[in-house]
Formats: sequence, C-alpha cells, structure tokens
Amino acid sequence: MKHLSKQLAGGIALFVLFSSGCVSLERSSPERHYFVIELPRSANSPEPASDLILSVGNMRISPRYADRSLVYRTSDTSFESDFYNQFLTSPDTMISEELRKGLAAARQFKYVLGPADAQQPNYVLEGSVNALYGDFRNPSQPAAVLELEFFLYDDNSKSSGLVAQKRYLKSVPLKERSPEALVKGWDQALQEIVGALAADLNSMNLNSKNSIPPVSPGKDMNDAAESR
Repeated sequence: MKHLSKQLAGGIALFVLFSSGCVSLERSSPERHYFVIELPRSANSPEPASDLILSVGNMRISPRYADRSLVYRTSDTSFESDFYNQFLTSPDTMISEELRKGLAAARQFKYVLGPADAQQPNYVLEGSVNALYGDFRNPSQPAAVLELEFFLYDDNSKSSGLVAQKRYLKSVPLKERSPEALVKGWDQALQEIVGALAADLNSMNLNSKNSIPPVSPGKDMNDAAESR
C-alpha cells in the first residue's frame, strides 16, 4: 500500500511538472536571417554634367538566382540554396534600386528614373543578373560572385536603337565563409560594377551623338575578371 502511494505521488508530481510549463518537449528551429545588397551612401554630389535623362529598367535575373535564399556554389556542377539565410526582398528588385541610386549619385545625367516614370528619357538602360552566388568551391578561397549585363538604348524616335552592350563580372575574395561576409562581398562587387559602368557611360560622350562608337547587336565587350 505504501509502495502504491509513493507511485501515485510520483505520478502527480510529474504531471504538475509538465503542466506547469517547466519542461518543454518542443524542439526550437534555427532562426532565419535576412540581408540586403546596398551601395554605401554617397557624399554631396556636384551638379549634373548634362541635361540628359536616363531610364533604368527593372533588372531581369537568371532563374538559378531568382529565389530569395542565398546560393552557394560548392563544386563545378553543384549549387546549394540556404533556407535560413535569405534576401529581404527579391535580389533583382534590390539590385535595380541600388543601380539607379549609384548612377544618380554619379551625376552624369540630370535625372535617373525608373520604368514607371512618365517623363520621356533620352536613353534607356536594360540589364540582367546573370550570376549571384557564393563561390565556395575552394574552402580556403571563398568569394562573392556577381555578374551583370547591360544594354544601352537611344530612345530618340529618329535614331533609336542599341548604343552599347557590356557584361561585368566581379569575384570578390572573402575573409571568411559566412552569409554576412558574402553579402558584404556582393556590396563591394556591385559598387565596383556601378563605378565601371558609370565610367564607360562617361567615355561614350552621350551628349555628342557623333562620338558614340558603334556597337554591333549582340557583341559582348567583356572586360570582366574570371571567378575562381
């Protein structure tokens, strides 16, 4: 009888312990983290160098990298997506917004607009995100890879057509293999690409139509550094 009483008391104590919330059988899942690609804030810029208006369209993106999850390249043939580390918004939207900000800060154009703006542009810049991944094929040499391709069109009704086409590929070495380091590497890669694009646009002397070098449709003027 005493033994039965002890078992009953033990059972009641165990019930009270669970019902009081002191013990949880739920397994906590890993927490998701969200990141953005962004350019550094620019200092006060001078007056625009021209009265030209540039419209920058929304970037297209390869289906391989269209998802918000960060993508890692682990071998020449294999890629992995990271469910727990993601972009805050779609990567093509983020890069499009930062591209407009970067070109506006360069002050080569009076206005840098989005495609929804009703104002008539002089030139239209279209582009695509061809690569956006962490290159982890070599564990000792991780890198952030970003490849953007651009097409510049003259939007003048009398001389509309392709003015230039160029592809930029940047591979930025990382100090460590982590999502935070990878996103910072993409920030740097985008900054370098926007700087190179602005320099190329400036060299075209768009104010003087006769000085624009002709570009054959589909020609790829690639000065990109190869990724490791």
